[in-house]
Amino acid sequence: MRVAFLVLIFILFSGCSTRSASTGTSSQHVNHNDLDKLYPYHNRWHQTPYKLGGYGSQGIDCSAFVQRAYYDLFNMKIPRTTKSLTNYGKKVSRSTIRTSDLVFFKTGYNTRHVGIYLQNGDFMHASSSKGVIISSMNNGYWKKHYWMTRRIK
Repeated sequence: MRVAFLVLIFILFSGCSTRSASTGTSSQHVNHNDLDKLYPYHNRWHQTPYKLGGYGSQGIDCSAFVQRAYYDLFNMKIPRTTKSLTNYGKKVSRSTIRTSDLVFFKTGYNTRHVGIYLQNGDFMHASSSKGVIISSMNNGYWKKHYWMTRRIK
């Protein structure tokens, strides 16, 4: 009887370990091969200024950064604009988010923002105020404005 009770307790507590405390999601999948590409890519672009319509090292916007990253790292051609990207790939729930998924935010009445998910709630993007950076989806601003996730690869 005592052994059965201990086994039951073990089973109950082991089920809690699949939840990620940092993102509030379960079944988070981290692709280390993608991370090994994404972090160095971010470092190359880090603090490149934001420029609406920009596509290079003198200034880049969020969708251009995502498009360039997908082409440079994964040899994939994806749409150029955030609006087009919102219908590209497969929509997935935040609870099944994976490394390299695209994360979208509604930042204004008619304004959208996109970045690339890394891990543990972090994503890289071209911020309009700070240029290319890594931010946390758990930050109050991003948490409030999170809209959806799309899987491209």
